[in-house]
Amino acid sequence: EAEEKKEEKKEYSPAERPEENYLARFHALDRVYDLMRSNLEQIYMLKVIVSNFSDQGWNEGYESVYKGYKQGMDYYYKRDIIYARVELEDNKKNIGEIYKKVAEKYKEQTQGMLNQCANMILNLSLDERARSNPDRSNVLNRNMSRLRIAYGQYDDADKAIMEHRYQTAVLHYRVSKTYAIRILEQLNPEDAKGKYDVHKADNLNRILNPKSEESAQ
Repeated sequence: EAEEKKEEKKEYSPAERPEENYLARFHALDRVYDLMRSNLEQIYMLKVIVSNFSDQGWNEGYESVYKGYKQGMDYYYKRDIIYARVELEDNKKNIGEIYKKVAEKYKEQTQGMLNQCANMILNLSLDERARSNPDRSNVLNRNMSRLRIAYGQYDDADKAIMEHRYQTAVLHYRVSKTYAIRILEQLNPEDAKGKYDVHKADNLNRILNPKSEESAQ
């Protein structure tokens, strides 16, 4: 086991090799526990995203961060806390890079949905029947409120991107898409039927077709 550790540590140059002493181990331990939990949570969410949007080419990046997490855990189980921290910190950075790509795509998806919603609501508000019919008027007001919330979430996502909090941005885009889909399904049910199923599952952090995903692997 000692030889195995030695081989692994050869990956680090003398300049990059972390300090190893009691104090460094003490400080690293809390950080490792935090990274173990947060990285795993983010990797699970990435698995859902990569499965739902398999056409985006994110699978290779996902496999890479999965392996990076496993490497960090290998160090942890060998009680090599210093190197576990180094690997998991690097893993956190790599996870962030994938979430950045995901956030950019979700922004594009959300913007497209919100544009459709805004156009539909504008058309409805210009329809004289919406003014004279109380039911139509209620539908208009309800969906205008939804659209305001959706745009608020979209703005929060944009702010999170500027602050490099990419997973948070993805969560805000998901909420925005949830409201947008409700509008689209209510105002144009025939066109929207089944169209947004993958987004609806993803917004709930679920894989749309988990069984077919497993059989494809």
